[in-house]
Amino acid sequence: MDALSIILAPLCLALALPVPSMAQKRLPPLLDGTVVDEKGVYRQDGPLLIQGKVKISGIDLDLRGPITVAAGAELELDHVKVQVSDPPDASNGASGLRCEGEATIKILHSTMTAKGSTHPIWWLRGKVRVDDFQTANSEFHLDHVQANLMNFSIFELEISRSSEVVAKHLRLVFLSTHTGEDEKLEFSDIPSKQPFSRKIRMGSLARADLSDTSAELFLVYVHGQSDVALNRVGRAQLAMFPRCRGSLTLPHGMVGSTASPVIIPDPKASDCPFRFRLAEVNADTWDVYAGAGADLTFTNSVIDELNADHDAKISVLDSEVYADWMSLAGNSQLKVENSSVGAEHLAAQRPDLATSQVRLSGQAVAVFHRVKFDCGIVAAGNSNLVISDYVVPPRYIRQSENATVKTAPSLAVEKTGKER
Repeated sequence: MDALSIILAPLCLALALPVPSMAQKRLPPLLDGTVVDEKGVYRQDGPLLIQGKVKISGIDLDLRGPITVAAGAELELDHVKVQVSDPPDASNGASGLRCEGEATIKILHSTMTAKGSTHPIWWLRGKVRVDDFQTANSEFHLDHVQANLMNFSIFELEISRSSEVVAKHLRLVFLSTHTGEDEKLEFSDIPSKQPFSRKIRMGSLARADLSDTSAELFLVYVHGQSDVALNRVGRAQLAMFPRCRGSLTLPHGMVGSTASPVIIPDPKASDCPFRFRLAEVNADTWDVYAGAGADLTFTNSVIDELNADHDAKISVLDSEVYADWMSLAGNSQLKVENSSVGAEHLAAQRPDLATSQVRLSGQAVAVFHRVKFDCGIVAAGNSNLVISDYVVPPRYIRQSENATVKTAPSLAVEKTGKER
């Protein structure tokens, strides 16, 4: 080796090495008057608190934890590229954003992407202005928000609880709303994947003035004893929060007519007080969030999200459960027979199926018999999982804490540490 080669060799080696992780900067405390506008990649591990007036401009942000926006804070993101990551098997929205009270959020010419199965959820209150915010696999939930939204793409936009929204050029997978506990509402002429312009009275006293907006699905969450009529809806997902007893069938496909609407649930088959009245509605899937006192059997149904808490008892027979973050907690009990659970094979064709997983925690008990699985299962806490005579096994079973797992025929179980 000649003298020049000896001199250049260390330099060449240095250039060939990957850029160290130290190249990422750490965010400073985001207190009143903070401005972060020095170009570069910033990384935030763990919780992030925003207080006072804060502006973040022109940076790449590697976000790995939840954000809390204090009441009265003002947060501006301008030309920011956000990438959000969660720990493995984290719950939906683990690295999301929540406003402690009314705050002001302004987002200009920015993007937010989600890594892996991460699903950022932002719970907003106060005033929100968006102009050119492109996101993937993310949700905005508006609670008493005055919002002006322009050139905005997002997985789910929920407009509820006295929110007032003026919006133009929205591209959504879900346009959603929550009813109050005792409302009578009607939604009509909402197409799927076709831009429309309309003023809509949303649930829980919210209103939306939408221009050039398209959504793949219209999603309405019905609470209490509310009565909701849907007419000529191109593709709908329908959600309920039952605390009642009985039997339900949740249909799939075009349902009802103007002359003869289909009523769900059948008043003769349950004591559930809520009502869906469907006329020319393409009912895609249903969401069930069962709570205290629920004792229900679902037969020949197509269910997307199935969640149970407290002492809810749920049986599912001869049905499809997509298990988009299926969750069992408290002392809930679930029995699924002769059905399919999970829909990972549909994820590439259906952006509405963001994830597919069964999660058990608390003292929950889940029994699956003759089930075709297309997802994985995570059992934590003191939960109890029983799988017998499966048609297709789960893609994985992860067991942690004091959870118990019994499978017949025997299946491999991955024992992990304490759930994060």
